[in-house]
Amino acid sequence: MAIRQVCLNVVNLTPESLLGLDWQVGKLLWEKVVALQIDSLYAWRIFAAAYPDEMNGNLKRRYQVIRNPDMVLSDYTKHLQSKSSQWITFLTLSHITCSYSDLINLSKFSNLGALTIGHGVEISASTYKGIDDSVIRAWARAAAEAGAFSALQVFACRMQLLLTRQTFDRLTEFPALALFLVEGCSIGPKDRPYAQKLGWRYSTSKDLSEVLLGSGASGASWDSTMHASFQKATEIRLATDTAPKIASVDALPRLHFAIGEAPSDAVVDGTGDRSLRCFHRAIPQRTLQSVQQPNIKRTLETVGQSGSAPKRVVKAWKKQNVVDFLTEFGF
Repeated sequence: MAIRQVCLNVVNLTPESLLGLDWQVGKLLWEKVVALQIDSLYAWRIFAAAYPDEMNGNLKRRYQVIRNPDMVLSDYTKHLQSKSSQWITFLTLSHITCSYSDLINLSKFSNLGALTIGHGVEISASTYKGIDDSVIRAWARAAAEAGAFSALQVFACRMQLLLTRQTFDRLTEFPALALFLVEGCSIGPKDRPYAQKLGWRYSTSKDLSEVLLGSGASGASWDSTMHASFQKATEIRLATDTAPKIASVDALPRLHFAIGEAPSDAVVDGTGDRSLRCFHRAIPQRTLQSVQQPNIKRTLETVGQSGSAPKRVVKAWKKQNVVDFLTEFGF
């Protein structure tokens, strides 16, 4: 009864209100939230922020698709960010029209771990379809000058015909980027010599296939491919980079948020090489000054400068936190 009452007030929960609540009870709460079919993105974010170390299995990964977006890109992405990196976000865009400024502002996304620019992405007020080198150039400038994309390990482009091999010049500025995936793009095997000069080695999708099969994935959906890519990127960085806490970033909960109707995954082959191509960083990034890694400690975004946690409050329950509420019922 007590757990059900908490769940029914899930919209009033905050990470602070769950402080001090043992994960065993927290897990019961989440299972009840799922059973009641009120496991919204908001609810998942609350539990991810409160229990980043304990979340595992299906709870660790969240995949949500907005097939018919009715808001601008920035209205979605503001709910996917975590300044203290309590979770990693994978963002997939397809069949959506975005403003140029919204695309450029993805550079402010501090917990963005994987980004896919897919089929049908268009820039408003542009006569061209897809992104071009100017977008990559703006992102690279933000990375070099402001330490942007400090958590971005995977960048994927699908059916982006305006990109040129100059993209590799820009990608060297991304401090954490380890894997660049292309499918149906103007960039491909022919660009291997140019990419290699800049520290990028070409491979097929075989490496990703091995990761997928090793993880027990039964298919090669884009969601599975992104998780396998992130895992592979972490392995690459651990082998070529000296940046701290890489493995810890890989252990964080992951939110894969797809905006726009997803294209068919038939071209993504989980057992061999088809049209998905990979370029991975073969040498450590040495051209940048040291970039501060995201804070992956178990902290709350609302913790003040003094370092002390705020008061655990659930306003709808007259300042009674969840721990006290459940204690009254013998938990």
